Amino acid sequence: MNKLIKIVGGSLVVLAVGAGITAGAAMVLSERKMNRVVDVRVARFDLGAFQPNLERGEYLFLTRGCSECHGVQGEGRVMIDDQSSGFYIHTPNITRGGGAAATYSDTDWIALLRHGLKPARTPVFVMPSEDYAQMADEDVAALVAYIRALPAAPEKKAEMRIPLMLKAMYAFGVATDASEKIDHTKPAPARVPNDLHAQGEYIAKTCAGCHGAGLAGGKIPGAPPSWPAAANLTSAADSVMNRYASAEQFRQMMRSGKRADGTTIAVMPFESLRAMSDAELDAVFGFLKTLQPKASGTR
Repeated sequence: MNKLIKIVGGSLVVLAVGAGITAGAAMVLSERKMNRVVDVRVARFDLGAFQPNLERGEYLFLTRGCSECHGVQGEGRVMIDDQSSGFYIHTPNITRGGGAAATYSDTDWIALLRHGLKPARTPVFVMPSEDYAQMADEDVAALVAYIRALPAAPEKKAEMRIPLMLKAMYAFGVATDASEKIDHTKPAPARVPNDLHAQGEYIAKTCAGCHGAGLAGGKIPGAPPSWPAAANLTSAADSVMNRYASAEQFRQMMRSGKRADGTTIAVMPFESLRAMSDAELDAVFGFLKTLQPKASGTR
């Protein structure tokens, strides 16, 4: 019996040491990965050359998730506070009030939105730059001009507390940052497309961060454990799009946050979605209805 106890005790010590080593490695490797310099050619831009429209910029800020994450005035806010895992994000102030983006050049904004990179060309971790990588030049110009025109908000300290499990997933490539998801060689359009179907496709690119590049849904990499999997938006048999027979039903869901049966949708950026115009929601609906079926969960 004593021998068995010694064996079991020794095994537990080995496991504890192994777990400690793994945790330590995850901490070191994740920090190293977050601070790596990504070798990407970032085009130099003069966004003023596109004669940015501030009204369009405000619309994009309110409907493309900027206000949802950073607050209506760009002052920063608590975006994630998952008690079960300890995952906590207070986003940066992006106004002229001393925030991280206060001194961004046009090229710095392009690096952030198109490539998921900070001015030092290290990756952003939480921001879904993959949603904005193919935003047209004229829209980037309008959005940035509007952000720069926001009143200076008092600086609030941005804070990010990442659970050890997520750090391990990131360190070993299970969870990725935006710069790893983006095709950095693909040029973005200069202008927003005019064709209704192309407009729907263009707008739906901002859904990729949660629903995947193929819009087939699945567990959202790097999301809090309590978040459900993103829904399949293709024409698969189990797609949520089968619940909406008309654009009117789809608009109602996007504006109310409720499914056709009246149940509440747990996680969606409805602050942004309900601000979208009927024309844009109809274009997205029309585009999603043309998607070929893909297996749910394959993103």
